[in-house]
Amino acid sequence: MIRFFILVFLSGMGMSLSGQKYYLDASKISDQVMGGHLKMGNSGEADRKIEVNNRYLTLGGKPIIPVMGEMHYSRIERDRWEDVILKMKANGINIIASYVFWNHHEELEGQFDWTGNKDLRSFLKLVQKHGLWVYPRIGPWCHGEVRNGGTPDWILDKNYLTDRSNHPVYQAYVDRWYQQVARQMGGLYYKDGGPIVGIQLENEYWRGKGGEAHILWLKETARKYGMDVPLYTITGWRNTSLPQDEVIPLWGGYPAVPWATHIQTITENLNYIFDAPVNMENIGNEETPSNGYQPDYSRYPYFTCEIGVGNQLSYHRRPVIGPLDGLAIATIKTGSGSNMLGYYVFAGGSNPSGILNTLQEEQYYTGYWNEYPKVSYDFQAAIRETGELAPSYHQVKKLHYFLNAFGHRLAPLSPVIPAGNSDMEALQYAIRSDGRAGFLFGVNYYRGIPKPVQKNVQFHIRLKNEALIFPGRPVNIEDSTIFIWPFNFKMDNVLLKYATAQPVGKFRRADERVWIFFQNNSIIPELAFDESTVKEISTQWGKMDKRNGMLVVKDFQPGKKHWIDVRDYSDNRIKIMVLSHAEADQMWVLNSRGRSHFFLSDANLYLDQNRLHVFDTDTCFQVLGLNSDMQPLSSGKGRVKPVSEGLFNGFRICVPGKELKVNYQCEDIFDRSDWLKATPNDFSGKKHLYHKIFIKEFALMNSSSVQSAVMKLFTDVPLRLNVNNRWVSQRVDTSMVNFIDLCGYVQNGENVLMLDVPYVAGDGALAARLDVEYFNGDKIEIVTDGSWLTTTDYRIPVPGRPIRGLKAPELTKPRSVEMDRAGRPVTYCLTIPEDYNDKLANTFLRIRYAGDRAEARIGHRLVADNFNNGTPWSISLRKLGSLPETEPLVITIEPLASGGKIYFEKPLLEGHKGVAQLLSVDLEREFNYDFELK
Repeated sequence: MIRFFILVFLSGMGMSLSGQKYYLDASKISDQVMGGHLKMGNSGEADRKIEVNNRYLTLGGKPIIPVMGEMHYSRIERDRWEDVILKMKANGINIIASYVFWNHHEELEGQFDWTGNKDLRSFLKLVQKHGLWVYPRIGPWCHGEVRNGGTPDWILDKNYLTDRSNHPVYQAYVDRWYQQVARQMGGLYYKDGGPIVGIQLENEYWRGKGGEAHILWLKETARKYGMDVPLYTITGWRNTSLPQDEVIPLWGGYPAVPWATHIQTITENLNYIFDAPVNMENIGNEETPSNGYQPDYSRYPYFTCEIGVGNQLSYHRRPVIGPLDGLAIATIKTGSGSNMLGYYVFAGGSNPSGILNTLQEEQYYTGYWNEYPKVSYDFQAAIRETGELAPSYHQVKKLHYFLNAFGHRLAPLSPVIPAGNSDMEALQYAIRSDGRAGFLFGVNYYRGIPKPVQKNVQFHIRLKNEALIFPGRPVNIEDSTIFIWPFNFKMDNVLLKYATAQPVGKFRRADERVWIFFQNNSIIPELAFDESTVKEISTQWGKMDKRNGMLVVKDFQPGKKHWIDVRDYSDNRIKIMVLSHAEADQMWVLNSRGRSHFFLSDANLYLDQNRLHVFDTDTCFQVLGLNSDMQPLSSGKGRVKPVSEGLFNGFRICVPGKELKVNYQCEDIFDRSDWLKATPNDFSGKKHLYHKIFIKEFALMNSSSVQSAVMKLFTDVPLRLNVNNRWVSQRVDTSMVNFIDLCGYVQNGENVLMLDVPYVAGDGALAARLDVEYFNGDKIEIVTDGSWLTTTDYRIPVPGRPIRGLKAPELTKPRSVEMDRAGRPVTYCLTIPEDYNDKLANTFLRIRYAGDRAEARIGHRLVADNFNNGTPWSISLRKLGSLPETEPLVITIEPLASGGKIYFEKPLLEGHKGVAQLLSVDLEREFNYDFELK
């Protein structure tokens, strides 16, 4: 599909496992760039113009490869926005994308909400404060696993409207929506000096040629309200409507396919193969295009917006995403020619509470494709729903730092991709080159399939004026090795002919220039320099060799205490450091106020202006700076010891920690219910036909409608149940727990519940609990207690006749209730220690359970939920505020039904099927420490 790649046919490529060389021919690359034809908006001031051709973006005329990561402001608490933004910036993200969900802002027709977590304008300004760009995806239809894809219910409820079309009624409402969005963004466009560099219109608009007019109308409407930006884009996969040159199609690829319509294991994923096609055709749907609609994609650059560093959990498919799953795809896409990396989503979140409904995508009321958790949108993202950094975060930043430093070199380079490379067991490789210099991309990783060691690997690259063969000594490439190796790489005045280590960047340290690389897995670094550019080279940690006009450093021992000194013929000196594979996970490139700082730390870092924020769940951690003078700010929070290692200086910090324990107990169904005496104390034979009546008045006051109402009732004596003057025609058994469905009986507003108990002798008792859940996720319970009333009468109360003699019920001793819990949900009550927070950045609950899914509530509010995929469920207590200090956290676990149609990538233990049980609950605290950078 892409035009600027070259396929190289290698008949013997499959023999590489036995030590065959890998050949790539870049000698015939033609750098053809077409520009000026794409109808974009205002590109900004002359020296900062963002312009686009059919290959790449330029900033002030210089090629760039931006890294875009998505977070949803309306799914993240406002007081956490800045923390997440800074974590994204620390990862090398340049652009923050966000859906603007219509139904998050106008759930009720004509009532717009741009406050609190939905304050788009404040979010945009906060991103701008930290020097990043923003890319709003304004719909009107977004998807994003949101209810109706973001379209409000009231739009779909209209009889005389066709949504996602040029129907005049739909256009009128979308016009108003775009006008509202534009008001929030006014004055913040790139042309105004603001952060908004692009707009995505619609999403997954699979209407082919027939839908082009609607995309054009959306663009015209956006521009009418001032959305004048350097880039207008749409998603490009499947049968997307693409009016020529009006918008740019963006692509994607995910590690897993939780939207698949089956529960079988999926082994093939073309996103782990270097290839020319730009898109994953079955994102969000297994169907493929059928009408032959084929726009001319050669007119557009290959940009992505939905690479998955994680994946969502649908109810029927529960993948477990690994640390390298996203990095491998991103590296494959970059090596295949992509000149913008866009991740969906980079930071997970939580669905907001709706007024009328929960706001997740679901099947049973909206008819959408998949069922998702009501609250959780964790997505196994690089930044989790809790705010924690996933292991994948530390992997992808290696690629991002490379693109930040060398994207201007990479962007103009064309991909050269070997043909016939679909063998899952073979090494995946490609180069990007202009025929003279470039980068070699290698991926020996395939999600879910262990890869063999690729033995005795050596690459032959034919360029326009020479042929390069490297490394000098063939290497073994183990499973899970992902690399980008430079060739003919300019390092100031020195020419690096090749390196079997990945470049990170160049950093100034006092008067020195330090170039940093890192080791890829267990491959021993080898660096070869053009002898004509090097006057002197020395190192204590490798062997020197001379070969074919090159000075070669081989068997180099990687590590932060080791480097190579190089002097060019102008007597300029550089240092070259190759970090070990383990140290690469600990590196941080943080930019602020025009300076680039390099750190190594076993903790997590971000930089807020000149404040270095360090955070981790370990109590002791180390921060080493290559080119930064750090001054401790968090006095009194622990022991701080200066340390020096090689070229690095920093501190070792140990903060006090204490063990905290969560108490929890399994809740009995009537734990919060009083037992009411159901038989009279003064039984008289003359009252055989009397009735003992219990009355409970209660109000259901919620903006939403009742979704379910179930009464749990235990009684020693027979009784009948009446709700709102309607007799409930369901059987009530004695001496067992009854589950009575009252959904069709209770109503929003005032309700009256009546129990009619026969007048009999004995020591009878009853207890009840009515659970009412609303469509917006709220849930209340009404229990038997002192607010109930009772009387004795011959006649049964009916409308129009007052009930006489009502008095408080007599409480009695609880009964021993035995209930078969098999197949039923189980509830636990958790008590969080009052001092859990102790002014820390965060505290996390780690919950392991046996069951299908679980939810957490505080009072009537649903605050968290989880689909079990065999990994611990984490809840951020910071997100819950001070509520856990005053109210218990109530966890309800649903058992996994036998025969349930669910694909578990990580199989649940056999004994856990049909069981709902809390296995363990732990608290893990996040400690933090701050430094000032001088």
